[in-house]
Amino acid sequence: MLIQDLSAKTIRLSRQAVVRKEHFGGLIFNRDTGDIFEVDREAYTLFSIIAAVSVVNVNALLETEILYQGMRLGQKGIVRILTRFIVAGILEILPRGVLSEASQQRLQEQCRIKVKWPDWPQISAPETVHWAVTHQCGASCPDCYMERHKGLFQSELNTREALAIIDKIAAAGVFQLAIGGGEPLLRSDLGLIAAYAAEKGLIVHITTGCYEIDAQQLDELGYSIKSLQIGIKTDTCSFGNTAVEQLKTLVMQLGRLGVVCGANLVMSRSGIRKLDQSIRILTEVGFRRFTLLRYKPPVQVARWLEEKPDQHDLSRLEYDLADVMRKNSGLHIRIDCALAFLERRLNPQLAHESGIKGCTAADRILSVAPDGSVFPCSQLTGPDLKVGNLLQDDFTVIWNSQLMKRYRDFREDKGFRRGPCGKCKAKRFCGGCRVFAPDAYGSDPGCPTPQYRKGAVPVNDDYDIIDEIKEMIGFTSGGYPYASREQIEEWLEEAHDRAYPDWIRFGTNPLCWKGENDADFEL
Repeated sequence: MLIQDLSAKTIRLSRQAVVRKEHFGGLIFNRDTGDIFEVDREAYTLFSIIAAVSVVNVNALLETEILYQGMRLGQKGIVRILTRFIVAGILEILPRGVLSEASQQRLQEQCRIKVKWPDWPQISAPETVHWAVTHQCGASCPDCYMERHKGLFQSELNTREALAIIDKIAAAGVFQLAIGGGEPLLRSDLGLIAAYAAEKGLIVHITTGCYEIDAQQLDELGYSIKSLQIGIKTDTCSFGNTAVEQLKTLVMQLGRLGVVCGANLVMSRSGIRKLDQSIRILTEVGFRRFTLLRYKPPVQVARWLEEKPDQHDLSRLEYDLADVMRKNSGLHIRIDCALAFLERRLNPQLAHESGIKGCTAADRILSVAPDGSVFPCSQLTGPDLKVGNLLQDDFTVIWNSQLMKRYRDFREDKGFRRGPCGKCKAKRFCGGCRVFAPDAYGSDPGCPTPQYRKGAVPVNDDYDIIDEIKEMIGFTSGGYPYASREQIEEWLEEAHDRAYPDWIRFGTNPLCWKGENDADFEL
């Protein structure tokens, strides 16, 4: 769009846009689409002016001196920013009219205000809070990871306490609230919780495992929620007529209510092999949005060994996903951040512009348990990973806690940088999942083939690990290791076959393992 095409327009910030100041500039959230944009300080300065003035004539904006770091914003730069965000639905063009002198005066005043930037290095609050409102569930799914830690929480927030937590989340500037469980529909006050969150300005999403929902409950939720994600059981896609009819009815009900409907597909070994079939059948049912979730360790190790995808399965997923997207261009398919390595071949600049960030635990998200306890993400849950409780603790104190910072900055640790993930070109928009890394900083063993930078030396992790294990076990007085290389290799092979994260199996927080850089660190 040229300057002459835009200069006569009158614009304002969309009513669906939320602008939040950050140390690098700001975050802009589109409540309608769920898109989140990072903008630099120059663009944020422009948006802050438009938001404060309310309605702005572009021609007057271009003629007004707007200073940023002592220099005037150029007209071409302003037009470029305005054009991008008009297309994105953040700014809207209004019918032509003559603005009052008071409006013009406000524009002049706002252009003279110097923006004060935050001095903290992280964003001021997460973009999304994941809240398991209950651990109750009668489905007994064999692959449910929630069973691992539901015993940690002996109580659930009552309605009054739940609303108090929503107050804190909204006041912190969080954009979205993702409600799950357990089975959240088992809470009789779910409609009230969702309505209150929406009233506070949060965009509310719910994840359920139910294929049938009471019409009255669905109508109640329809006024407050943006989307309903339905967890599809792997065996459903075999496919029974009953399940198909239930899902068809549910999709039609949600469409009538204007609620976005999505399907969650777990990429277990069975899920990967049935991906094409699942997408085909669910598309016929009426689904257009799909989220692919990485298979997380369930309680039963035997089940884990049966369904854990190996390198071949994950390579197949990468190929099949590209094929599915090519054949179904009209579908919206997104992947779990724990599967970020499926996008490792992207150009880093394109990934940055698309907002792909890989692991966002303790950075763009945090997780709240049924009793209000807070964790870096819904997967990183355990006694040593608790960073507070929203009922008693201040949100800002929790967000800036030492443990949250450690997870947030894992890419800067030496233990990460010297591993395969740290040497991969995709480390900034992937970095692997912290759940699967052998410790908080190591590499994710699930990535089929890291994309090494030119000149980077591939890492022989086994050699380093064996060396470290020898040091840990110790040596005889004659200098011989207590365990031979062959023995250690056998142990590692067995551990690799299981690939069940030690921090889950042994119930310890990897951040408590003292390394060379954190001898003085205490939780």
